[in-house]
Amino acid sequence: MEVILLQKVRNLGDLGETVNVRPGYGRNYLMPRGIALPATKSNLSVFEERRSELQAASQEREDRAKGRADQLRGKEYVIAMRASDEGKLFGSVGPQEIAEKITEEGIEVDPREVTLTEGTIRVVGYYTALLQLHAEVEVEVEVVVAQQTDMGVNMPSRVNAELDNEDVSAEDLEDELLAEAGEPADESGTEADAPIGEDEEENS
Repeated sequence: MEVILLQKVRNLGDLGETVNVRPGYGRNYLMPRGIALPATKSNLSVFEERRSELQAASQEREDRAKGRADQLRGKEYVIAMRASDEGKLFGSVGPQEIAEKITEEGIEVDPREVTLTEGTIRVVGYYTALLQLHAEVEVEVEVVVAQQTDMGVNMPSRVNAELDNEDVSAEDLEDELLAEAGEPADESGTEADAPIGEDEEENS
């Protein structure tokens, strides 16, 4: 079906454009939310009469989104969940839980604005959520999923999370452990590797 967009929609079109969309998307999402109208002659005339008003409203929405983005930028949100000793959640954390947590802390966010770059969260750890606040405004926040216990909240280890994200070879890890123990790493060509007896012959 063809609709007239009353505001800019990401990956679809700009305000005033006539675009083709799936009937269900148009009738169940765009039109009930005042984002679009059916592209009839009468609606096109109404749009032209209201163009300046709709442009001003669109700019106001974008400005509000930028204001929320400024408040959210660099923020970290901790969500405590019941989990096994290995860190597997008894449940999951998705856009709904993240939106509720952010809103609870003072900045209103709709679950539809939340995208989890790594999918639904099922293990404690550190994650990134992308908030699409407007077609032109997005911001990332850090989501920390911690283990909720009867004694309180156990925060996940950031060191382990960083190691999980790095490509570390077994040799690198072995060298690091030796260095921590105060032992030199085994390197080829050192005096320790010289054939036994050569120095004795020179000194004899």
